[in-house]
Amino acid sequence: MLGRSVGLTDEDMAAMADWDTTPRFDATDRLVLRYAEVLTRENRVSDALYAELAARFSREELLELCMTVGLAALVNRMHATFRTDVDDSTSEQVGEAPFCPIGR
Repeated sequence: MLGRSVGLTDEDMAAMADWDTTPRFDATDRLVLRYAEVLTRENRVSDALYAELAARFSREELLELCMTVGLAALVNRMHATFRTDVDDSTSEQVGEAPFCPIGR
């Protein structure tokens, strides 16, 4: 639902499982997706990755990106812990949309 609200298609969201090889994403998209994966998996960002991010994004944009990835991780962990169900309204809107797996 969040992906759709910012213009992602079901195909875009499904392609996130192979973000580093799919032609659906440009260099900036791949950088953001790599950052999100590294931060989620390792909970730290190397100096090299930070330098790539800083070369592309302002400090304010980096803060917003970090907050967005961190908030998504928090929400995902809450849902995983409590095994929450999707409410009827969301279920009606999302239907059988593909999901974006964290692991490969």
